[in-house]
Amino acid sequence: MISVLRPALCSLSLALALALALALTATGAALVGPVEAAPAQEESFVIASFNVLGADHTDGRHGRPGFDSSDVRLDRAIKVLRRTHAAIVGLQEFQRPQHDRFLARVGDRWAVYSGAEWDTDNSIAWRTDRFAFVEGWSVAVPYFHGNTRYMPVVGLRALASDRMVYMMNTHHAADTRGNASQWRREATRIERSVTRKLTRELNVAVFMTGDMNDRSAFFCPFTRNQVMHSFLGGSNPRNGSCDAPTSGVDWIFANEYAELDSPRINRSALVQATSDHPIVSAHVRLR
Repeated sequence: MISVLRPALCSLSLALALALALALTATGAALVGPVEAAPAQEESFVIASFNVLGADHTDGRHGRPGFDSSDVRLDRAIKVLRRTHAAIVGLQEFQRPQHDRFLARVGDRWAVYSGAEWDTDNSIAWRTDRFAFVEGWSVAVPYFHGNTRYMPVVGLRALASDRMVYMMNTHHAADTRGNASQWRREATRIERSVTRKLTRELNVAVFMTGDMNDRSAFFCPFTRNQVMHSFLGGSNPRNGSCDAPTSGVDWIFANEYAELDSPRINRSALVQATSDHPIVSAHVRLR
């Protein structure tokens, strides 16, 4: 009797073990070691910076010769952005008539953040099918004669990968109302501090765009702390001389969490009919 029951009990034990294994598999329970997390989805897009030439430069009796009114030029600016395939863009001299016409023309395909509701001149725009707004604020920097101007900073979530990016957009005072180099230096110091703080505290991609009205005089002090790199390259080693890239005054920078390649400075006929600045752009890959 015992010799007959022992094989039967073994068979029953095997059957119960198999049934338990199937049940655990069906409910998703792990039968082996922990499963490795799936790699983060790669995120890539085009970032741009564009000084669109403010409405007060071309509208009214004293408009700049050779340029159409701001409404005509703004429609061209939208076409330029579309041809650039930009997903995020820093806009300078984006004055209220241009800001309002832009939103009326693009509908809900783009969103804009200006930091200060009363001042849209420096704004950040993004395609709403690519990014969602998370947070935004403004940073005070000195402008003409040291007067305060507020520059926007925005935090966006990439819809495809759920990854966060932060971006600051700025415009430094030109010398058209007297020597403004001291105010540009102070603005650069502030912006260097902001981008460094964001990088160290958040460990995500941080970008800065803008019309700096300077070349090496901006690049060298801004990259001194080794946090940001230019879309045009260049270097600023701690124990060596600064090698600024040959460029105009329009810039794009990123920190270590983003790669910038395929830089472009576009001065096409359409761009020249839109503004007195090129549109600059680069392809971004998040690290």
